[in-house]
Amino acid sequence: MRRVASSCLLLILCGLVAGLSYDASAQVVQLKVDAINPYEYPTPAPTGTFPISNGLKIVPKGMKVYFVADTAGSGADVVASYAWTITAMPTGSTAAFTNADQIKAYFTADSVGDYTVQLVAGGKTVTKTITATTYLGESVDQDCGFCHISGSRPYGKYQEWRTSRHATMFKRGISGMLEVETSYDGIARGAYSKNCVRCHTTGWDQSANNGNFGYLAHLDSAGYQAWDSTWYKDPVNIAAQGEFFIREGDTTNWHNLKTNYPQLKQMATIGCEQCHGPAYAHATGGAFSSPDRKLGIRYDSGVCDPCHTSSGKHSIGLRYAESAHAKLVEGSHTSRTSCFPCHSGKAFVKWTNNKANPGYDTTTVGGLPTESNDGNIPISCSTCHDPHTLELRTTSLDSLRNGYIPPANIGGEGKLCMNCHNARYSVKAKVTTKAPYYGFSDRFGPHYNGQADIYYGSNGYHYGDATLTGIMTHGSLTDGCVTCHMVRGMNASSPTQPSHTMHMTDSLDNPTASGLKACEPCHGTLTSYDDVKAGADYDGDGTIEGFQSELQGLLDKLKNRLPKDSAGEPVTRMSDSLLVKNQPKVVQDLWNYYLVKNDGSHGIHNPKYAVALLQKALGITFTGVKSTGGEIPTTFALNQNFPNPFNPTTNITFSVPQQTQVKVEVYDILGRLISTLVDTDLPAGNYTTTWSGKDANGAAVATGLYIYRMQAGSFSSVKKMLMVK
Repeated sequence: MRRVASSCLLLILCGLVAGLSYDASAQVVQLKVDAINPYEYPTPAPTGTFPISNGLKIVPKGMKVYFVADTAGSGADVVASYAWTITAMPTGSTAAFTNADQIKAYFTADSVGDYTVQLVAGGKTVTKTITATTYLGESVDQDCGFCHISGSRPYGKYQEWRTSRHATMFKRGISGMLEVETSYDGIARGAYSKNCVRCHTTGWDQSANNGNFGYLAHLDSAGYQAWDSTWYKDPVNIAAQGEFFIREGDTTNWHNLKTNYPQLKQMATIGCEQCHGPAYAHATGGAFSSPDRKLGIRYDSGVCDPCHTSSGKHSIGLRYAESAHAKLVEGSHTSRTSCFPCHSGKAFVKWTNNKANPGYDTTTVGGLPTESNDGNIPISCSTCHDPHTLELRTTSLDSLRNGYIPPANIGGEGKLCMNCHNARYSVKAKVTTKAPYYGFSDRFGPHYNGQADIYYGSNGYHYGDATLTGIMTHGSLTDGCVTCHMVRGMNASSPTQPSHTMHMTDSLDNPTASGLKACEPCHGTLTSYDDVKAGADYDGDGTIEGFQSELQGLLDKLKNRLPKDSAGEPVTRMSDSLLVKNQPKVVQDLWNYYLVKNDGSHGIHNPKYAVALLQKALGITFTGVKSTGGEIPTTFALNQNFPNPFNPTTNITFSVPQQTQVKVEVYDILGRLISTLVDTDLPAGNYTTTWSGKDANGAAVATGLYIYRMQAGSFSSVKKMLMVK
């Protein structure tokens, strides 16, 4: 009997465990308000004029509200059916869904009030309530500014916004301050068009009567707020494409608007309501004191994309969508304390806010609840840019994980990137102080994001060589990561706009082109990365190849020496710790292998440091031409040898400001060629080569005066040296 009871209890426990396992893995379908980009909304495209929809649950009355079903967490079965309904709506509303059986659907919020939307998909039901209201506009220190002009966050954000580029964009546009060029008659004029106005004002939809700029500006001639200007009517005999050219600084149109159309002027800016939704419900009826507050806050890119996404000059949104940031896989990383600040855009915002304001609210963004479908967002526009000032959130980098403090004047805006792109572990904790060397912790190595460590020449194992710390190759780049990964002009239609793909290639303009534009200022015209030659035969295979090939050769050599796991990769887990037990050199080499490999640039972030770490691990002592570091030179130079006089060897140093073919030769006093020391293509940098006092056949030369010459393109220089035995 006791055995039967035990068996029953075991079955019950198994059932409970199974049930718990099922419940833990089960997820619901998410109902999301969809931010749309008017240029690229999927078919069937919505009808009507150019609407701006930023995906908030606070929506303008009379405008379409777009929804999407996120079925990624609905379980193993493919969701094949969708049913969208409105279960509650304001009195008098006749709203109904279009595409009610599709994954995406929309309806027009035709009345002020709350709408409860229900979605049934994949056997799951989910609801969301949205609020339709109207716009207030922005007048000086009133409306939003009345509460938000000063004080602690979030109450002081209005002051930051009012001097931003967003706040002044429309005024500058109609005053001839944008895209200024000097015309044929010598007068500087700014280009502007009615299409620009759609994104430079608040709430554009000329068919929706809710106080937005587009509707007020397009009322017919009998309307009290109509602005009778060719700017906001179809142009006739002025410009075929609706583009106008205004004398730079001409504020006539602006003063006309401000003086004669005060209500319209309040919407003539990219105001608070453009990103937070129409604010009438927030500012009236005490909504601001309720938990909901009737205010939209959303930190994914959907708020920005409707205006920053097009195939022309305003294509930052398209490029961001191509980036790894936009596709960042969240998973469990967003719930781990050591992971989530960099795997969740919202968490990174909180982290930077705390960094700037210790003790700042960490439970919500800006002290206010964000949209429920905001979730643990990927790295988006608002992760890096403060949405009120539009400036970068922080460009400081206090230290790396091993305690190394980066030089204050190196890295520039790229330091923002380096707050996440640095190794999660310190070499001191994982290797240097790991004694006795019994093996690994569960995750050995420098993690996957050691770019800042490599860039600054830190956190590698240096085998007792203190001279390796701080070696840098690209320290002269004004903004570090940003200089190369966000190079300006990759979009041909906007030569000043930085690419936001973060790739070294811009797939939208030219899918087959590598990102050589960023390299060419220092390395000259390039057709491929292989054109950037290594300074020497680093991997010792007898051929000087492109730098990345040389670096890969070093990685391959080191990998061959390291113990492997079952997949054939160098070991990294505790389960393989017996393979490295009591072998400190192996642990050191494994660290350097993964620090360089996981950097992902094949050493490009810091060629000198990456090569030094791998050559130290391999025990390679290189002879020939070597890079000596320092800032990239601005001129060619051949320096006096040292020592001089010499016996039996001497060093010759030289500099090249751009990638070029370099030849350094030694002649006797009669002009006969004795030895060729350098004859290779070198990137910009400072170099040294050694002459051992031997001729081309390896025979020692006699005491006497010798001449050495450097030839690099059109540059040529000759100096003398004395061999004394």
